[in-house]
Amino acid sequence: MSEQKLRKLVEKRIPGLVYIITVFAMIEFGILVACMVTAANQTRVTVYDASQTLVYEDIYNADALAEFRRVSGIENFKDEGFTVARTLVEKPFPTRTWVALSICVPLLLILFVAFVVRVFEDVFLFRKKTPDKSDSDHREFDFEETRFEKMFSTLGRLNIYSLGATVIVAAFLFWMVPDLLITIGKISYQTISQLKWVLLSLVLVGGIYVIIQAFLSYKTKIAIIEQQSEIQKNRDRLAIEARQGARLLEDKGGDH
Repeated sequence: MSEQKLRKLVEKRIPGLVYIITVFAMIEFGILVACMVTAANQTRVTVYDASQTLVYEDIYNADALAEFRRVSGIENFKDEGFTVARTLVEKPFPTRTWVALSICVPLLLILFVAFVVRVFEDVFLFRKKTPDKSDSDHREFDFEETRFEKMFSTLGRLNIYSLGATVIVAAFLFWMVPDLLITIGKISYQTISQLKWVLLSLVLVGGIYVIIQAFLSYKTKIAIIEQQSEIQKNRDRLAIEARQGARLLEDKGGDH
């Protein structure tokens, strides 16, 4: 396929593709910059008075700290018995957040624009043009010439709403589920640590109940087996006695 034909095909299917790519590239770059800003390391300042009571805590900002000194009437922290501590807070790059936002934001924008266009067509365009069969057949034949054109045409027939919604839900789960599992794990660990004796008692009572239930079930099965064996013995005894009685009757009948 020649470069001119490929460009004509793309422009016919997606008008203004270069501008669309530029807009989405700027959006992706903005998301990356925002994630990098939130991942920057910060210095947290804590100020304690002479009795080691926390009086100030915030991200380091010279203007905010000076304002606190002015409002509190403090000339010098060290001379007046205050202790100032600085702690470096390291924030790793939010990879999952960046991946989720870089997928969800463009897709949400695309779906929103498609929704607005569909509503505009339904409200203002009452008459729909009937496509010319010959043109559509010619266009379809033109698109099916090579493998690339066939793949391009197949992708164009996909339900973009279902596909976009599926991708958004998958990205959202990729973003939220790990944090949710970590939170549930922490809450479960704290609950087990605080209520360990209660849980241990419940486990002990449950274990004793299961053991007693198994023992009673075993005794019941043994009793049922013994009863069945006794019943079978009585049946066999009665059968033997019946056969012996029948033989005696036959012998007596033969003697007479």
